[in-house]
Amino acid sequence: MQSYDQLYSESGQGQLDGATNFTRKYGWYNSIYALAKGDITRFENITKLNIHKCLYYLTFEKEKQEIEQRLIKKGFK
Repeated sequence: MQSYDQLYSESGQGQLDGATNFTRKYGWYNSIYALAKGDITRFENITKLNIHKCLYYLTFEKEKQEIEQRLIKKGFK
């Protein structure tokens, strides 16, 4: 978890946000779902991949989304 802290960090002033609570509730299922792009027929193949490859991809996706969201917000100011 330390190597991929962006996936497990708290938001705000120590308060967990709804997305974090969702992740806690569904645990690894949420990560497998994201890697499989929601296609349940891909779950078995995803679970056979190297864990670091999976976590690196998820970290990349999260950071990419955060940058895109900041750019969108900046465009509305």
